[in-house]
Amino acid sequence: GSTRAPAAAAPPRAAELPPAAELPAVEPPLAHAPVTVLPRVGPSTASKLEGRGLVTLEDLVFFLPAGYRDTRQRRSPAEAADGEVIAVEVTVERFRQGFARGRFLATAEVCDDEGTPISLRWFHRVGGLGQRLQPGMRLIAVGATKEFGGRASMVHPELYPADDPPPPIAVRYPVVEGVGARTVSNLVRAALHRLLDMDGLEDLLPAPLVEAQRLPSLVEALRRLHDPGPELSPEEIQLLQQGRSAAHRRLAFGELFLLQLLLLRRRARWCAHEAAFVSPEAGFDREGLRACLPFEPTGAQWRALDEIERDMSSGQPMLRLLQGDVGSGKTAVAFAAVRAAVAAGSQAALMAPTELLAEQHLRTLEPWCRAAGVRVALLTGAMPRAQRNSLLALLAAGRIDLLVGTHALLVADVAFAALGLVVVDEQHRFGVEQRALLRAKGERPHLLVMTATPIPRTLALTAYGELEVSIIDEMPPGREPPVTRLLAGRGALPKARATVAKAVRKGAQAFVVCPLVEASEVLDASHVEATAAALRELLPEVGIGIVHGRMASEDKDAVMREFREGRLRVLVATTVIEVGVDVPAARAMLIEHAERFGLAQLHQLRGRVGRGGGASLCLVHTAHGPSSDSAQRLRVLTETADGFAVAEKDLALRGPGEIFGTRQAGVPRLRFLGFAGDGTRMLLRAREAAAELLRGDPELREHPRLRVAIEQRERDAPVYTAEAG
Repeated sequence: GSTRAPAAAAPPRAAELPPAAELPAVEPPLAHAPVTVLPRVGPSTASKLEGRGLVTLEDLVFFLPAGYRDTRQRRSPAEAADGEVIAVEVTVERFRQGFARGRFLATAEVCDDEGTPISLRWFHRVGGLGQRLQPGMRLIAVGATKEFGGRASMVHPELYPADDPPPPIAVRYPVVEGVGARTVSNLVRAALHRLLDMDGLEDLLPAPLVEAQRLPSLVEALRRLHDPGPELSPEEIQLLQQGRSAAHRRLAFGELFLLQLLLLRRRARWCAHEAAFVSPEAGFDREGLRACLPFEPTGAQWRALDEIERDMSSGQPMLRLLQGDVGSGKTAVAFAAVRAAVAAGSQAALMAPTELLAEQHLRTLEPWCRAAGVRVALLTGAMPRAQRNSLLALLAAGRIDLLVGTHALLVADVAFAALGLVVVDEQHRFGVEQRALLRAKGERPHLLVMTATPIPRTLALTAYGELEVSIIDEMPPGREPPVTRLLAGRGALPKARATVAKAVRKGAQAFVVCPLVEASEVLDASHVEATAAALRELLPEVGIGIVHGRMASEDKDAVMREFREGRLRVLVATTVIEVGVDVPAARAMLIEHAERFGLAQLHQLRGRVGRGGGASLCLVHTAHGPSSDSAQRLRVLTETADGFAVAEKDLALRGPGEIFGTRQAGVPRLRFLGFAGDGTRMLLRAREAAAELLRGDPELREHPRLRVAIEQRERDAPVYTAEAG
């Protein structure tokens, strides 16, 4: 196992939060005013800004610089290293522009005060360049130096008149299509000054908290980011450049604090209700559980079970995430929770993302349930009406203890007598509304969410912040991870396919996974067809099936069944979802163009082979060369079989901002997480601070602005553990 993260702060046990109508109203802040309140921003400019997500004054002041240039020192290119950014005062000698070899080129020959000749070059048209570069004019050029044809040059430098020099620290913003760089910079400053002058920038973080965290106020942070003063040292400029300054940390902490406040309030609201009490003696006796299972649970499974027992015997609803690699034994832990709920007189529901996976869960659970005296049934959308009606009658009468199914469990006429536990196999994300509907069928059932996506421990607090986290970080004995090999370079794909074909001829079944091609279903289908055709040439005697996004779900299921039953020996698929199925004879996998997947996703995929025991092989292919960044990243998979180690490495390589850049269900978009270093310590500090504030003021009556901001975020991010019922 890996080292455990420090325990997260316990959330407050709040009374039911009051309806918003009882709390004082708050005026909308000036920061939400549209950008058109600024001078010279008409409909055309506003529309271009909106294309970059810049709609309000607040959006502009949080549009952070992409870089900083220190223009205080005037230096000759002769003294500068190649690629170093300098500011140099020059006199224009000659300027010409036109086309060379079919591409645009503008060149100004200038010289500095020492007489050193310098070429300034532009490779695309810039308006008014000719007027600004007339012979004899004095200018300050700011840019990176590069030696070109034996003389110093600068490509696309910024130009300032010598009598109107640049600010001491020049700020560069990300590109806004159709709006000039100088205009963007002026608009951000105008928005900041308007808000500062009218006291319209409200710091949502309480001042004592900001002090305790040794962070600057919001106003100080934004001033430092957009308007760094001339007194900064080179080291401070470097921290700004790298996104590691105190000002950056202030924005990241503020965002994480608000997120944790939202998640902990959500949890408090859910836990304010009573839930079915499960007595530890009746529900969780180890000997009774051992008698139902054909194996001895691992230490990690027992630990997870202890945490579930503590929740289910507390009298309040459990909200727990169970994380573990594919094959680590999450289903057995879920079964133990079901057995405990049934012993307490409750019913349980287990919801899987596809009918195929629901059937797979049923096959696994049936013998265990028989041994435990738990009555289990499967409900699918395809069930004949008469059979369905009799099953629903048994369910409503309390004569089915565990119902396994897909979204078919959510239909209005599916009524439980006493639903006390909901288990969601969240491997492939249900919609928020679906989870809410399922929970609405019980008063306040206990909730257990299972995921095989390895999320670094503390970042799970961001993705699933209102759930406590249990981790199974140990594999059952005898389960060998697949041998993972990286094949990099242009000629690697035929070799990889030949290796898979060889394994199939020796009796293995194989998965071949193709990435989604630019989210185009048409291209996906053709990519899969082409791969399947190449494999059919290598394996003319073997059944090869394909699964892709354009197929109806019944057709996908039919192909998957044939593969599971061994009638097809190779499955070529784009979508990862269908690969969730358990095929014990699958002992080989090829992932083509693996650089298009995240490391955690690749790790999850390879867990699909070797489930029947024995040696298995996963080939990871990239067309990029062996020394490319892609190959370096993918090499991590060949070095470790531990999903959490893979996830931590993914976090170190890509940073938390990129991993959580894609919207999590029920979590607001995090803009500044990338400035939080590895995110871990700051996240735990933010959670502790949020919990402490809520202990003293659970309804945020003393912090009305903060309450309004949190409620706004609730509306923007659909509720993850939806308050249903």
